[in-house]
Amino acid sequence: MEQVIEFESAERLRDFSSVFSSINESYVFSRIRGGEATRLPVDERPLKMSGTMLMLVLSGSDFEIELNLQPYTVSAGSLLGVFPGTVARLAERLPADIDAFCLFFDTKFLQGVNLNMSAIMLPPVLKRPSPVLNLTEREADTLTRYFDLLHINSTDAANPQISKSIASSLLAAMFYQIVQCHHSRIDGMVIGQSEQTGTAGCRRNDYVREFLKLVQLHHVNERSVSFYAGKLYISAKYLTLLVKEATGRSAAKWIDDFVIMEAKNLLRFSGKNIQQVAYALNFSTQSSFGKYFKHLTGMSPTEFQKS
Repeated sequence: MEQVIEFESAERLRDFSSVFSSINESYVFSRIRGGEATRLPVDERPLKMSGTMLMLVLSGSDFEIELNLQPYTVSAGSLLGVFPGTVARLAERLPADIDAFCLFFDTKFLQGVNLNMSAIMLPPVLKRPSPVLNLTEREADTLTRYFDLLHINSTDAANPQISKSIASSLLAAMFYQIVQCHHSRIDGMVIGQSEQTGTAGCRRNDYVREFLKLVQLHHVNERSVSFYAGKLYISAKYLTLLVKEATGRSAAKWIDDFVIMEAKNLLRFSGKNIQQVAYALNFSTQSSFGKYFKHLTGMSPTEFQKS
């Protein structure tokens, strides 16, 4: 049975890091360097955090972490994101040569961050994004600047409310920057279970890429395959065939994935009630949204919010 780690436990990092700051007990910044890592307690049991952790690893040896029973390798120049409800296990101590920023914040703090949920959604191309994002040197440098600014801001206690507002704005900007990092990799992904060659194959893949872009733009209001086929000037049947051949999933499934991902974000982070979320996603009634959500996720919107 996993141990649930409440957000307040992040305060323990004060005892193990030389660089530490916090805002209103809901936001904690820490930098872990060198020998400090070897003094951090290690628990063999899986842990479930009630808050969110972002770790930017600047340098040091690789280490392994298990998230929802899936192992991941975290290397220098990578960003690790652990979100509420994730079951994590770190069986070994962090490497003694590590240099990393750690940022913790609770769900209430995140709800105060003004985010455009449609803008930060990642297209579910081929596979879900990994919680470990390997960064280019330029990306790592950019995110380092955000972490530095977040720390500088949180050490200024002249007006905690203003500091919190600045932190919210910086965090929103950093989220958008992280999404940009993901988007920069999408163009390099090859759509298709098998390679398409020649002009006809390239054109078919172009249809699929354009379809995914259109779904990202219009999924809030449009959930029919025929709408997207019309935008591409092809038949719904042909679009369904192309998408299925290229991705192994139907066009309707892609649309549902975008809608459900946005619904989950709104239910968990927007502060809207279920009826407001239903209307935001262009459902005629709360009941129709509830049936749609439960059919695709196996739980009601209310059950999801409580999970």
